[in-house]
Amino acid sequence: MKIKKLIAVIMMLTMIITLAACSKKEEDTSADDGSKATDENVAEENTDATASDASSLTIKDGVLQVGTEASYPPMEYLDEDGTTYIGFDIEVAQAIADELGLKLEIDDVAWDGIFASLDSDRYDCIIAGVSINEEREAAYNLTKPYVANRIALVTKKDSDITSPEDLKGKSVAYQTETTSDYYMKDLIKNGLEPSETYPYDKIIQAFDDLKVGRVDSVMTDIVVASYYMGNDSDKLEVVWKSEESEPMAICLKKGNDALTEKIEKAVDTLYENGKMAEIATKYFGYDITEDVR
Repeated sequence: MKIKKLIAVIMMLTMIITLAACSKKEEDTSADDGSKATDENVAEENTDATASDASSLTIKDGVLQVGTEASYPPMEYLDEDGTTYIGFDIEVAQAIADELGLKLEIDDVAWDGIFASLDSDRYDCIIAGVSINEEREAAYNLTKPYVANRIALVTKKDSDITSPEDLKGKSVAYQTETTSDYYMKDLIKNGLEPSETYPYDKIIQAFDDLKVGRVDSVMTDIVVASYYMGNDSDKLEVVWKSEESEPMAICLKKGNDALTEKIEKAVDTLYENGKMAEIATKYFGYDITEDVR
């Protein structure tokens, strides 16, 4: 009887040990499967985290709101349908939003109110060919340059104007509150005496008046001048451009450091993967972003 009881106990202990071993094996397998699943999803989780981080930094969750002035081709303007925003800056803005995992919303604002609207939180940033200068650096967060530009003087082909010095006694048009506006004010302050100066709200108005002879010249960005030269190269010409390049940046509200950093990293990626060069070549015929950074 004792022997039977001993055999029974031994059999029970064997079963317990076997079951414990099976359970341990299942736990190890489950752990391995979980580890594999985690490894496979790392990239996806990192992307989601980036989008989540960027979303929490914008005024509207999940949306990058960009202020621009859509009458400045080829930088930003309306397509032939009159409603679709196109241009170099528009595609750069879309590429940045894509990198951040955000939806893009464009807000078309008159240039003379574009910075005040940023100050009042109407949008997250300005992507509209904002030139870097000391005044703007003091008042706003500016990214590193993403494109460089020069000031250009455009005339009709039969003009005797060849440089800014020849504007004495001549009329000149430009867009108000732009680098060209500031440049003309400096020239006048230093003794230049044009017959008339015409500051316009939109640069297209200046070119329209140049073509019909209402003004003798237009001072503007070389990228804009190149665009109009493409359409009217038989009538207009660039007679002068500044030697010093004019770097442009994306502009954010002062103190918005976290979103500035995110946008900086997104632009760096666009340079590294060739997307910035691709967009530039599409609109200018060559890569104007080369050697900017």
